Amino acid sequence: MSERKLAGTVQIDSGEVAIVDPSLILQMEDFLKISTECGEGKFPVYFEKDDAEGGYGKSRIIIELGPQEK
Repeated sequence: MSERKLAGTVQIDSGEVAIVDPSLILQMEDFLKISTECGEGKFPVYFEKDDAEGGYGKSRIIIELGPQEK
């Protein structure tokens, strides 16, 4: 069974989002940049962790892009 928690939100103004290690942000290397294809806005970010037997599960960072309910 997986557990999903709201980690926060991300503000997107350029239509792209980058995932980067904070210690490398000044060097701006080793990061993943992805086009959101949905324009700009503020989107929720979730952290999801699967609880598997023996403690070996998968974890995910999920950014829900698209229209948000108000």
